[in-house]
Amino acid sequence: MKLSDVAKKVGVSPITISRALGNPEIVSEDLRQTILRTVDEMGYIPNLAARALAGRHNGIIGVITPALHHHGFAGLMIGIEDCLRTTEFRVQYSNTLHHADGEAGELRSFLTQKPAGVIIAGAESYHDLLSLIENAACPIAHITDLSQEPERLVVGLDHYAAGAEPTRFLLSRGYERIGFIGRGTDIRSRRRKEGYEAAMGEAGRFDADLAIGGNEGSSTGLGRELFARLLQRVPDIDAVFAQSDDLALGVLIECAARGIRVPEDVGICGFNDLEFSAFTQPTLTTVQIPRYDIGYRVADMLRRAIRDEPPGENKVDCGFSIIPRGSTR
Repeated sequence: MKLSDVAKKVGVSPITISRALGNPEIVSEDLRQTILRTVDEMGYIPNLAARALAGRHNGIIGVITPALHHHGFAGLMIGIEDCLRTTEFRVQYSNTLHHADGEAGELRSFLTQKPAGVIIAGAESYHDLLSLIENAACPIAHITDLSQEPERLVVGLDHYAAGAEPTRFLLSRGYERIGFIGRGTDIRSRRRKEGYEAAMGEAGRFDADLAIGGNEGSSTGLGRELFARLLQRVPDIDAVFAQSDDLALGVLIECAARGIRVPEDVGICGFNDLEFSAFTQPTLTTVQIPRYDIGYRVADMLRRAIRDEPPGENKVDCGFSIIPRGSTR
């Protein structure tokens, strides 16, 4: 099935079919709907490789992420896709699973396909990426911790502050022996741990034994395990700042199994404000990240850059919010 076959069926030129599929805003709505209906009926599939050879790009926006498997990434995905849904662009994902040594390879793979643009959604390191980004033929946007290198087309937040402020919140509620539970292997978790340590140090409460982590992915089971180990190490712990709501839920379950009262004996603060955190018993205090807004804004930045439009802002701090609930007094 060729483009010319669709054009003959509709009664227009092949270039009109190409415009309707690649730049729908320049074709009338009635004609576009006729073309799309005919494309579906005839089973025509556009040749993206040919499109890339004929034009600037193949119409694909690549998204490189370390955590496509984690439900916390869903909000970012929905934001990206909502922004691009009515455009000529389509999204493809690549999942590095937090392996920094694979990030450059994934970016290089996307770039060989002549994409419209790329979103790097949480790179562990830019050491091997910067030269590729500087020489790329398409714009590249970033979701980052704001301490990282990119200064253009960046949306993110200060994860150091997102570790320090929840710790200060727990201190303000009267907790003193506050533990930190997290993977600690990626840059965002490390920055939050640094913020936690600084806030505890300011309060004269820092104790290295209060922090514990693991290399496994965040899960409820890991939260139970890490909290049990932390109790053995520091029996007088009275609060936990967990680096995901999954981990926080594990702490909550372990407290229930041991008869530890929450929030009276132990306070719990999670991270990400996942849906279930508002429905546990007690409900989970957590840190809310505007994931949808981050995804939408970075996709909009990239869309503007592809079309050579002004980006608005080059670097956006989307911030975070502490959501107090029943797991802290």
